[in-house]
Amino acid sequence: MKFRIAGGLCLVAVLAVVAAGCPESFPKPPFDTTGTFVGVWNGATTDQAQQVVGCPLTLTLTQNVASGYPGDHVVSGVAEIDYSCIDLPDWVEEPLPTVVNVGGILEDHGKLTLLTGGCDTAICVVLSLSGFGEDVDTDGYMDDYSGTWAFTILLAGVEPFGVNGSFDVTFDS
Repeated sequence: MKFRIAGGLCLVAVLAVVAAGCPESFPKPPFDTTGTFVGVWNGATTDQAQQVVGCPLTLTLTQNVASGYPGDHVVSGVAEIDYSCIDLPDWVEEPLPTVVNVGGILEDHGKLTLLTGGCDTAICVVLSLSGFGEDVDTDGYMDDYSGTWAFTILLAGVEPFGVNGSFDVTFDS
């Protein structure tokens, strides 16, 4: 009996979707994210042993808003992550800034999620930035982007570790 009710509800849902059909036009992105954005990232190590405050962050993003849907919502670019604000022991050499490719999707309400990473033999490294962009001056281009940040390292046989926190960048050029 439960199977028939559930099956019937599924059939009604499928028929409603089919009857509604595809929209005649898909929504355009809320703004163009193309440009260079400069700001900072903050956070703490996964074990909370160290706070990280005011590390420089630069994002250079590209988006083709003239492309058809869904390509007009695709964002790609690079993130330059600076670690100079991290307090390291004297015996550890300060890491150079890292430049990584990022890619993601701009949602219709301005949420932008950028990801990068990959795995090699016994190690995975993942960077994610997820937040909301804003077109402050209503010129059609994103002016600010802020949200949460996660840089995670996975090693075989070891608990995941990294830095979690927030970021805030503003259009530079």
